[in-house]
Amino acid sequence: MDESIQRDILQDRYEKYRTKADELRSQGDAEEAAAYYERCADAMADLAETESNESLAKKRRNLAQNLSTVAEKLRESGTVEADVADGRDGVPSGDRDAAADAGEPTADADADAAAVAEASEYLESPPDLDFEDVGGMHDLKRTLRDKVIDPLERSELYAEYDLGVVNGVMLYGPPGTGKTHITRALAGKLGYNFVDVEPNDITSSLVGEAADNVAELYDVARDNQPCLVFVDEVDALMPSRSGGSQKTQSERQMVNQFLTELTECRGEDVITVTATNIPDEVDGAATSRFQERIEVPPPDAEAREAILRVHLRDRPALPDEIDWDRIRRLSEGYSGRDLEVVADDAARRALQEAVDADEIQHIRQEHVETALEETEPSLDHWDG
Repeated sequence: MDESIQRDILQDRYEKYRTKADELRSQGDAEEAAAYYERCADAMADLAETESNESLAKKRRNLAQNLSTVAEKLRESGTVEADVADGRDGVPSGDRDAAADAGEPTADADADAAAVAEASEYLESPPDLDFEDVGGMHDLKRTLRDKVIDPLERSELYAEYDLGVVNGVMLYGPPGTGKTHITRALAGKLGYNFVDVEPNDITSSLVGEAADNVAELYDVARDNQPCLVFVDEVDALMPSRSGGSQKTQSERQMVNQFLTELTECRGEDVITVTATNIPDEVDGAATSRFQERIEVPPPDAEAREAILRVHLRDRPALPDEIDWDRIRRLSEGYSGRDLEVVADDAARRALQEAVDADEIQHIRQEHVETALEETEPSLDHWDG
């Protein structure tokens, strides 16, 4: 059975047993509640065995042990005061201290395990990409090879010269220039697991407080080394104090936790890459923690051609019959993302002709030119 399906089944089983156990306990049926808490413990222990994330597996094993202890205590006491149950986690208020001593499986314990589980959802295997899948960007790729890849591959040599591995990189430049794509390609080239998050994932999507969510994400990264953590739109996560804006306590705690994680990851096989369109609006303390701050500029004429060639290479195109000089001129002001849209649009136009002709039609000059005309260049309006 697929492991993800098995985990879903075990999770559903645990939740069903846990609901029943808490209900029986609140009704005063200690013996039946104990039986269901034991079933909860078994399901949680089995769930721990399916986890590749050691941090989450450990939390699940601890919760399973707590559930077993509660079941044992309920059987020993034989009674539960149902009329004083307070409802938050199914524990009668008169029994709260004893339950705490027994390692009561409170809502906090469930939330702690759930937080790591949700953080794990952002973890991917090494992307199936390499720098060969990135059109143009020759200077950027050379910089990443020199500043990030080479120190990792020859760490002992760099240590001889007291030069450490770079574990914090900030990429900055206009939107759509390929910051996310080059980062995925970097993770793929290194063979690193990949964690990809945006500010909203940390502040809203995960179950805990923002600072806790940052800690959980890095727990996942450390448990799955080697790992690259990518944080997009870092200016929204850690804004500067310019303009008189003041951070809330929660925001300060989140930024401090992020800075702590950057520091603690030194010596670990964990790299953090952040991206921003507006580097001047990133918190200064955060910016100073990134050993490398690298610009990702708009693609030049050569890069625009290379990007289109990459997006057309696995399609029925005739690149040798395309007037690339003309395409380079027509694509002035287009970002890498714009050019991906152009390639898709050109492919759809050729596909429609193939449907009409009932045979393969190659992507030709006119398809690309029409797609360029129909796609508005985003960098024409960029004033960053």
